[in-house]
This record gives sequence, structure tokens and C-alpha cells, in this order.
Amino acid sequence: MSNDVLMGLIAAGVAILAIAGFVSGLLGVHANLAHAKVGEVYNFEYEQPLHGERKRILAEVIEPVHTLDELSIRRLNARSRYRSNDPIFQRSKHLVTCKMASGEVRNFYAERATKVRRSIFGNKALRHAVAAML
Repeated sequence: MSNDVLMGLIAAGVAILAIAGFVSGLLGVHANLAHAKVGEVYNFEYEQPLHGERKRILAEVIEPVHTLDELSIRRLNARSRYRSNDPIFQRSKHLVTCKMASGEVRNFYAERATKVRRSIFGNKALRHAVAAML
């Protein structure tokens, strides 16, 4: 085999691996938002029971996951006016604080997140990819 053919095959292999790595970084690996760590980037569907809609979220975890016990959940339900007249709304055990690509900071209940994927390249690579798409 000549050197030109060998170099072409090597270049094609490297290109295929780079593309596969980039795609898997965007898609990520299956994960559970309840086990998120600060600095990790997640892509997930989040159910909004108020409107019954699901929307796709891309966000970076900026604080450790806050785990609520049953007593804390009951206290929040008793004191909070947030959606107090919504019979469908229920707080759950794991509260995750995230920063979205837009810069908005939001809290999500991990139990309402589905189709959760964690970026395998971390937040910097994904943030640059998202910025390039916008």
C-alpha cells in the first residue's frame, strides 16, 4: 500500500472519530438529573404540569443538587404561594439549579426531567457548540 493511500485512510479515520465524538458530546450519555454535579451540562425534556407541555432544556448545573425530605416538602407546600391553587403541582425530592444557554437561572425538579443526557465533553465544549448554533 502506498504512503498516499495509507495517509488518506488515516485522515478519514481521524475525521470519522472526530465527527462521532462531537455528535456524542452533543447527544451525551444517559443520565439522571438527581445525580448531577456542579459544572455538568444536561440536555433533557422537562414537563410543565401547569400547561401539560414538555420542552427541551439545555442547561449547566451551577449548584449541588438539593435533596428535600418529606417534612421540607410539606413545609414548602404549606408556606409557599407558588402554584398554591394548582392541584396538579407536586414538589419532588431533588431540586437542581441550572443556568440555561440564555443565561437564565432556573430550578428544576429532577423527577420531572425525562430523556436526560449528560454531555461527555463537559460544559465548555457544549457551550461553544450551542453558541455556534445560535
